[in-house]
Amino acid sequence: MRREWKYETGTDIAVQDALLRLLSEKALADVTVAELAREAHVSRSTFYEHYGNPADVYDDLAKRFSRDLSPLMEQVACTRELQPEGKPFCMRLRESGPFAPVVNDDRFLGTLLADGGYLEKHDLYNLVREAGYTDAQAKALCSFQMAGCFSAARASGATDAEWDDTKAVIDRFILGGIAALLASRRSATR
Repeated sequence: MRREWKYETGTDIAVQDALLRLLSEKALADVTVAELAREAHVSRSTFYEHYGNPADVYDDLAKRFSRDLSPLMEQVACTRELQPEGKPFCMRLRESGPFAPVVNDDRFLGTLLADGGYLEKHDLYNLVREAGYTDAQAKALCSFQMAGCFSAARASGATDAEWDDTKAVIDRFILGGIAALLASRRSATR
């Protein structure tokens, strides 16, 4: 049975870091518990005290990657002079560093979006819910926004300056869509 993720121990970090190293060489499906435990310098029984399998470790890595993301509304409203706390999702993806094997794995976005609690913490989710949209609609909009940002950030081979310009266009599009969505709801409730 998978434990609820609340905090990370030194063993958790060691196992996660070991998986990052292994993912730079092979696919998640090819990583065994034995080699992951060996790479983390823990016994298999210690591994199983913390995780059920390598996919569970991957899930925690995806959560760890997304921890310092800035709220969407701060991201799209920021300027070059005033940067939000944390990093915008698109920038975190483009500058994934040691998390590149996690981000580049086909299951990354699905793992992140499958965590309903993560979507409920999304500020767009709260904004849309407060406007009267359903839980399913709010989660769908958050998933749509994140999937779009994910695709744009990964597909763009642009330089940082070119990406800044592209991000500004995407941010205006997102803000315009949110404004239209909220205006539509206001006019429907009158």
